[in-house]
Amino acid sequence: MALIAELKRRNVIRMAGLYLVGAWLLVQVSGTLLPMFGAPDWAARSLVVVLAIGFLPALAFAWIFELTPDGIKRDAEVPPEQSIAPQTARRMEHVTVVVLVLALGLFAFDKFVLAPKREAAHDAAVASAGAVASTPPAATSPGTAAASTKSIAVLPFENLSEDKANAYFADGIQDQILTGLAKIGDLKVISRTSTLSYASKPGNLREIAQTLGVANILEGSVQKAGNRVRINVQLIAAATDTHLWAETYDRDLDDIFAVQSEVAQKIAEAMAATISRNELEALQRKPTDNPAAYRAFLKARSFNVLISTDRKTVDARLDAYREAVRLDPGFALAWAELAWEENRAIWVGIDDTGKMQAEANAALARARELAPDLPQVEIARAVNLYYEKRDFTGALAVLEAVKSRLPGDQDLWMFTGFVARRVGHWDESAAAFERARELAPNDAALTYHLGVTRAAQGDCVAANQALDASLALERDPSAVYMKLLCAWNSDDLAQADAIAARFDDGKPATKALLGFQALYRHDYAKASSLLAGAIASGSDLQTDGHFNGYIPARVDWQMKRALAEERLGHADVAKALYRSMADEARKALAGSPRNPNVQAAWHAALGLALASTGEAEAARAQGQLAIEAVPESLDKLEGPVWQGMVAEIYARSGDAARALPVLRRQLVTPGAYVSRGILRIDPAWDPIRKDPGFQALLR
Repeated sequence: MALIAELKRRNVIRMAGLYLVGAWLLVQVSGTLLPMFGAPDWAARSLVVVLAIGFLPALAFAWIFELTPDGIKRDAEVPPEQSIAPQTARRMEHVTVVVLVLALGLFAFDKFVLAPKREAAHDAAVASAGAVASTPPAATSPGTAAASTKSIAVLPFENLSEDKANAYFADGIQDQILTGLAKIGDLKVISRTSTLSYASKPGNLREIAQTLGVANILEGSVQKAGNRVRINVQLIAAATDTHLWAETYDRDLDDIFAVQSEVAQKIAEAMAATISRNELEALQRKPTDNPAAYRAFLKARSFNVLISTDRKTVDARLDAYREAVRLDPGFALAWAELAWEENRAIWVGIDDTGKMQAEANAALARARELAPDLPQVEIARAVNLYYEKRDFTGALAVLEAVKSRLPGDQDLWMFTGFVARRVGHWDESAAAFERARELAPNDAALTYHLGVTRAAQGDCVAANQALDASLALERDPSAVYMKLLCAWNSDDLAQADAIAARFDDGKPATKALLGFQALYRHDYAKASSLLAGAIASGSDLQTDGHFNGYIPARVDWQMKRALAEERLGHADVAKALYRSMADEARKALAGSPRNPNVQAAWHAALGLALASTGEAEAARAQGQLAIEAVPESLDKLEGPVWQGMVAEIYARSGDAARALPVLRRQLVTPGAYVSRGILRIDPAWDPIRKDPGFQALLR
């Protein structure tokens, strides 16, 4: 109690209160005024530090010294009976009240007057930097939201080299800068697939930024001559066409990777993005010390956007990766991407001998031996688990673990979308495709797969929005088929007519879809004519709507044409078509395809053909082989499709007892394309249509 009394007598407690109130007032004033004069961020932080450090000396001063009429004296020099502490205390209290009133007034002025103005100015700045032109509700895109100031698109780099064969080198430099930026979690980086269509130095930067949903654009050029290279880069705020940063690098090829790393860091700094220590280490990690190997790697990456089933294109990409690892056997990143690309090529049927799979497995093993912690190596492992081993759960776990290390990598999110729906995580799949679409807004395939995921969930409204956005970018028959399927599943033939007319371009795939529509309208003569024309084109096109895209679409076209001929009463013509299809399926299966999905497709096609010619037992056996190749328990995306085809095999054989339990399950299973709508209109189900159980199912 004596100590507290002494602290009061010496005004130490009052000094503490006055100091804290005064310090708070100074911080509030500085926070308002310093930004107005363009003071750096550290100025305000420094003031807070100084005030904190000064608190204890202020208390010590109050304890040691006292204010007297003769000035400031040590407390020990002033007799207690002459102490004027009470008068000093009253003065300090008056000052404290004044400071409090000022502080509260400033706080109210800042909150109710300045803050709304700051928010309005901020909103206007964001809108001018990234507001995107409106799009129709059915074709919304990631660009419809205001662009973050930490978002960027890297346009194709201009090739200024005299040797135009070096164009791949400029593409590779652009790609690697993008790859570096994608490692920074604080940035939104648009993928290369969405910038390829733009010129190196377009005049409509603001329009491009709005379309891509970004605030900043990076332009560049590359000039390579012998062992020297010049790289020019400039970062531009698209809304105002203001140059935020620019640099020219003249380097030897041996030092090219350091340039790419530095550019990525400078861009991040110019956009005030935070780079963590791990992200900085990843940016500075040099993939190879061999310039020739790195050039081969850049050449391979320049092909990376061409996800093609054309053998020549795939071989050119793979050969470049093989050259990179031949020149530098320790090039872990090249080994990982070689394994990745080979697994993708095998999945789409480029090689069915097993030789490429063995090479892919060896490449992955080498990559993991060299750099087990490299995120791209982990992605390659997930791709292998997905494509080769069909371990979808394991692949998803690997991808989840990599996300924090490559947050802006489009392929990472795309594969997450692919894998998640295989295990029935439909919402997770859609969210992953949405994220990938933000990074690649001009990629029609990503938007299409978002539509497929929503359609598989039974949400045709959301599916059609995504499919329309995809078709606005690229008119793909798979997307048209999915839109028609949504209409057919709703038993809305009028809507299907409108869709078919809208996308009628006279091509074989479209002609076949018009044939499907005529079949469902029971105009069998028109259906047969349209389908015959599509088949006569000789097209070997594979699209998702026909046997999941694993075998030529014309097999399905022929199945539907045979059905139309059957309903026209041309039994001999129909049987000849079914038998022709059965012969093709047997021949394909005799080659022992390694891909289980391809096996399932051919077994299902053979089963349908046999059921339609009265060979019920053999047809059931083929259906069983189809669902064993890709069981629904292991694949929630495609397993239900093969189950639906097994139900159709039973129905074509007139076996309602076997068909109905499968159909009941199909009607409540995400991923199944069977609905009451399609059951009502498709004549394939006519053999069991009068069955009481089938009629009850429709009701």
